[in-house]
Amino acid sequence: MSESRPNTDKTKRKPWLTPAQQVEHLKSKGVRFEKISEEDARTYLERNNNFFRIRSYRTNFEKVAEGARAGQYVNLDFKMLIDLSIIDMLLRNELLPMTLDIEHFAKVNLLREIERHGEDGYAIVEDFLAEADWINSEGRTCNRTKDEIARGQSSAYTSGLLEKHPEHDYPVWIFMELVSFGTFLRFMKFCADRFGDKRLRDDYYVLQNVKALRNACAHNNCVLNNMIGCPARYNAQPAVTQGLESIGISLSQRRSKMKNEVFQQIATVLYAHQRWVSEGVRRNRGDSLRKFSNRMLKNWEFYKDNGQVVSGFFFILRMISGWYPDGNPVAQDDRASRGTKEKAVEEMGNCGAAGE
Repeated sequence: MSESRPNTDKTKRKPWLTPAQQVEHLKSKGVRFEKISEEDARTYLERNNNFFRIRSYRTNFEKVAEGARAGQYVNLDFKMLIDLSIIDMLLRNELLPMTLDIEHFAKVNLLREIERHGEDGYAIVEDFLAEADWINSEGRTCNRTKDEIARGQSSAYTSGLLEKHPEHDYPVWIFMELVSFGTFLRFMKFCADRFGDKRLRDDYYVLQNVKALRNACAHNNCVLNNMIGCPARYNAQPAVTQGLESIGISLSQRRSKMKNEVFQQIATVLYAHQRWVSEGVRRNRGDSLRKFSNRMLKNWEFYKDNGQVVSGFFFILRMISGWYPDGNPVAQDDRASRGTKEKAVEEMGNCGAAGE
């Protein structure tokens, strides 16, 4: 007997729109085509991006409350949606490798803590795995962590390690190479509880936010398409808010941005990265982040009348400049462009204050 399907209201399904119809739909919502022609917009929707993703950035713009244009977007041009989409892509490209850096150094740090506590490298893994045992309805012992590891037998990257360590008899340094980031974090929490280590436990909660943003970036989810809403489910970790304070982020902006889950996670990744990774890695990422900053500033005047977007940009820029200051000498040819950038940041800060 086939399972019954949920009673879906098919009248709420959205019609498939051609690029030309997509442009007309956007126009009906008040989106302008002044900075880009309708023809170029149609070409962009055909070849460069899909309608669902590009229109998702519209939520960063307010709507007219009343009058003939009630319900239409305020000061929104299609070129702005393209610009936000590009900035978002570039930001994800920065954040994802940063989360991988953080994962690497978190593992290095945990191995050091395990050694410092005099643990047996095999026994601590055995105890962690035993804690994950559970009995199913048939009376059989199950273990999802062991099942997760066993799936690596078909992987070209972990099958060799598994062959050398049958019966789940792994030293901790091998175990960390076999499990997902989520399972590593559960192991980190297990170690923090075992050692009675509050600092390690606090680091675990910081890394939960790192994991969430890593997953979003790895799945190519849009990040900056909800700078106004997206309330945070949990308070930011005190170490993160203290880190923001240390680089001069105002109390009002800390409160405002830490209430938004996306900004809270971005801040956590930048904080954790500059705190844990090596100087060489941090310097390399800093160079890349400053290039991203320049691109984010390229069209910032598009958003001068949108306090929320400008405030979000300014918050990201302040974190980058605060935690990744440019210590390299400035070439003569770069001084003019740097002066332009600094002026733009100052103006952006003035515009963004209304969006805090």
